[in-house]
Amino acid sequence: MPLNHLFSEAKIGSLTLKNRVVLPAMGTLYSDKGGFVSDKLIAYHAARAAGGCGMNIVEIAAVHPTTKGPRNLGIYDDSFIPGLTRLAESINKAGGRAAIQLWHGGRQTYSRLTGRPLVAPSPIPCPFCKDMPEELTGELIEEIIEAFGDAALRARKAGFDAVEVHGAHGYLIAGFMSPYSNKRTDEYGGSLENRARFALAV
Repeated sequence: MPLNHLFSEAKIGSLTLKNRVVLPAMGTLYSDKGGFVSDKLIAYHAARAAGGCGMNIVEIAAVHPTTKGPRNLGIYDDSFIPGLTRLAESINKAGGRAAIQLWHGGRQTYSRLTGRPLVAPSPIPCPFCKDMPEELTGELIEEIIEAFGDAALRARKAGFDAVEVHGAHGYLIAGFMSPYSNKRTDEYGGSLENRARFALAV
């Protein structure tokens, strides 16, 4: 099968990629304790950019402390910016574009990893993880929406060319969208319009 366009330039909005080869966000658990960028993670991404990827999407980065983990990247505080800057620079220097995935796990993680109770649209445990989450208050919903925006700003300050919002796989945004995990009776539950409100606000 001819690949006539794979190695041609592509545009995402105003961003130009040298080709259409994109490394998707894949969990490496290469970050240092506390969610900070490690030399190993930098080497991993630099090697793939040098190998020809037009864009690397760095794995899930926690936008809020309620979803942090010991080996998940963090982007919920300015203290992460120096390491993220080194990471973005290494990808760019190797010839690629750098993107990072903004993420909140919602109910689909473990409180033993976050160090605090899980939060979700409704108090319904994930069938796989099984931890009972607390129902998000309206105030905390607004805080997490702002956290996604703050995380995007940190990504820009760190030199990333793009962000990807993780809205799938049962994590928090998907948790709001699904009537299976969202039984709320306020403006974030019920109709599809209401269940989509969180995603649209993010």
